[in-house]
Order: sequence, then C-alpha cells, then structure tokens
Amino acid sequence: AQTYRALPGVQPPPLPAEGLLDLSLEGAVFSALARNKALQVEQFKPVIAGTFIETEQAVFDPVLFASGSYVSYRDRSLDNISARFFSIDGSRTDVRGGASQRFATGTDVTLDLNLSSREDDNSEYSDEARAGLNLTQALLRDFGVAVNLVGIRQAETESLASAYNLRGFTEALVAAVENGYWDYALAVRQVEIFQESVDLARRQLDNIRTRIEVGQLSETEESVANAELALREQQLINARTAREKARLELLRLLNPVSGEGWDRQITLSDTALVPEVELGSALEHEALALKLRPELNEARLEARSGELETVQTANGLLPRLDLFIIMGKTGYSQSFANSFSDLDGPGYDFTAGLDFELPLHNRAARALDTRAQARYQQTLQSIENLKQLISLDVRNALLETERSLQQIVASASRRVLQEEVVRAETVRFQVGTATALDVARVQRDLLESRINEVEAIVNYRKALTGLYLLDGTLLLRRGIEGPGAAEVVLQR
Repeated sequence: AQTYRALPGVQPPPLPAEGLLDLSLEGAVFSALARNKALQVEQFKPVIAGTFIETEQAVFDPVLFASGSYVSYRDRSLDNISARFFSIDGSRTDVRGGASQRFATGTDVTLDLNLSSREDDNSEYSDEARAGLNLTQALLRDFGVAVNLVGIRQAETESLASAYNLRGFTEALVAAVENGYWDYALAVRQVEIFQESVDLARRQLDNIRTRIEVGQLSETEESVANAELALREQQLINARTAREKARLELLRLLNPVSGEGWDRQITLSDTALVPEVELGSALEHEALALKLRPELNEARLEARSGELETVQTANGLLPRLDLFIIMGKTGYSQSFANSFSDLDGPGYDFTAGLDFELPLHNRAARALDTRAQARYQQTLQSIENLKQLISLDVRNALLETERSLQQIVASASRRVLQEEVVRAETVRFQVGTATALDVARVQRDLLESRINEVEAIVNYRKALTGLYLLDGTLLLRRGIEGPGAAEVVLQR
C-alpha cells in the first residue's frame, strides 16, 4: 500500500508502548500516519486502482494456443459395378499450435502451424503440414496508437487520481489529529481553570462562614456562596467529561500500540503557545491552493480521462475498414516428419482483401460521442467552479486566521482588566459595600475571560491548520512526503 512518511532529515519522535503517553504534536501526527485504521484502509485503494493498468495492458500480451483432435470413422460407400455397399475404416488426426498478438497500431497478427493426417486417403500424400501468417490491419476504426491505448491511459489516470484522493484523505487526517490535539489541550486547561475556580469558591465560602459567625455578614450571604460553589462544581464535572471525550477521540486517531487500549492516559508536551508564523498574502496562499489542492488535481485528472473518452467515442463514428492478408506454406508427405521437410516445396496459399462495415445512421455511436463531449466540457466548467470555491475558501481561512490572532491580544487584555475588577470588588466586599453575589458575578466574568483567552490561542492554532489544509501545504509544512504532491497540468 502507498504510505506517507517523514521527509529525509525529519526524525519522528518515538512513542512509548506502555504507560503514560507523553505526546508532542509531531509525535501525534506521525503516530496517526503509521497506525490510524481508516488511513490503513484508504492506502489500499491506489494499489487496487493500479491493477487495472495491468488488466488493460494484458490486451496486447501475446497468446500461445494449441489444439489437437483425433477422429475415428467408418464410411459406407456403394460399389457401382457390384451394386453392393462396402465400408471404409479410417481415422484423422489434426494438431494446431501457434501464437497471436494484438498491437497498439490496430494490427492483429497470428502465426500458426497445422498438422493433419488421414489414414484412409488413397492419394500419394496422406499427411500435410501448413505454416501460416494471418495479418489484419484496421484502416479507419481502431486505427492508430492513440485510440488503442485509451484503456491503458484511462487506467493510469484513474490510478493517479486515487493517489490524489489518498493525499486529500491524509491531509484531512493530519488536520483532524492536530485539531484533536489542541482540543484535548484546551480541555485539560479548562479542567485546571475550573478546578481553581472551585477551590476559590470553597475558600470564599469558608471566609463568609467565619465572618457570619463573628457577625460581620448576614446568613443570607452563605446561600449565595453555596450556590456559586455548586455552579462551579457543575462546570468542573462537565469540563472533566469533555476532557475524557477529547482524550478518547485523540486515542482513536493515533491508535498507539498499547495493551492499555482506551484507558491509556495522555500528557501533552506542546503547550498552547502562540507560534511565530509569517502569513503570506491572499494571492500567495491562493496560488499554492490552485497548484496543490488534491481535489483540484483529481478533478483535472477526471478531465483528462474524459478527454481520452472523447478520443474513443470519436473513433466509434468511423466505419470499419480492415485489410487482411493470409499467407501459408504447405508440405505434403505420408508422415508428419516428412511433411515438415516439404514446406519449402511448391505448395502455398495467399489471400488478401478488405472488410468494410458502415452502420446506417450510427445513432448509438453518435449519442456516445455527444455524451462524452458534453461530459468533458462539463468537467472543465466544474474545474473552473472548483477553483473559484477554493479561492474563496483560502481567503476566508486567511481572514479567520488573522481574526484569531487578533482575538488572542483582545482576550488577554480583557482577562487582565477583569482581574482588576475582581480585586476591586473583593475589596468592596471586605469593607461591606458589595455583596457576595457581586463578587460571584465578577468572578464568573473572570473565569469566562480566562477560558476565552485559552480558546483564542487554541482557535489560532486550529485556524493555522485549516489555512494550510486549504492551501494544500499541510503535509509539506509538517515534513511529510507521499504520492499526489505534484501539480496536474491539463494540455488542452
């Protein structure tokens, strides 16, 4: 099966077979390439498609043939003089062998040797051997290399298209792995933040209870603190469940070798930091996409296959005109062996002629040709439409990436300001000018801002992955090589 692997000089980090899985983003990607079950299924499709090339090439393979028969018979004949019937016992042996081959020029050639023996023959020569050459050359329909190699060219095109289809699947898988990695990183960080908020709520509840005991606060403040603690515990439960789901999904994508299976725990070595990436212009990313996107190259190959089909259907519009030549040398004797030696004797045969066939109206062939031409033009228009959609996707992805980057700065600023608000509201609560509900409300806002800040960083990492996926460079940027990397150029 065709595989994707690291480029020369890129060394994938090893993954431990058992125990805690300390996982980097690079290690996650290469683990998926090596072990993902869905990818392993897809990798056989180009292999299967490649077998059709050999099937089409087999049309031009030489064929050896041989046959033999023995006939024993008794004939009844009338003697005109005695007016009596008499029997003639005899036998006949026929042996034939040779080779035949079809050539891409539209030529069929057969070489054969025929041996026959008759024991009841009263002539001097009862055995004969014939060496023959049969040649048939198409002059109109099926003439020339272009039309006769259409099947092979189409099979090659389909095989190449399956490689681009595999590349598209692999790119989508790598994108899913990276997104799953960052989803898990986000889920882990959210659990940490919610755990901190629960701990803070408990400390505040203890503080409020102490102040109630000394008469600084009314007992109603404890209810507010209890409700806030219950809310944050609910959020923590949900966050832990989301983290577990993200872990299981990441394990499914990676399929690491382990006897622990779904219970294997994961730690991430890559934190959700903002990478220093210099984005290109919209035109630069668009040009890359129009060159490298697997589905666009696959569509171009579909157009190439459609063009080959028009060659075949146009051939069907022609009348059939075949030139045939049959030549043979025959030797006669009373034994097989001696008949061979007589092949250089005077016995020969030569036949030449033409076969002509012209279907009246030829409507079926015309319909096939019209349909093939229309499909070809339809595919060309579909390519132009796909190019437009790809350009739109790339530009939207670039806008989303830029927006996500700006959101990182904005969310960080909001979190800093929200921390100041919480400090101020806590001071007011301590001096008695604010209630526990006021403090809980601003703490919720701070909790939301902290979550939003982490989400902004993760969304930026995922937006970069989406941009590289849409401009067709994701595998190249991750140091991965494999089939389907070259641009398909249509020769119109």
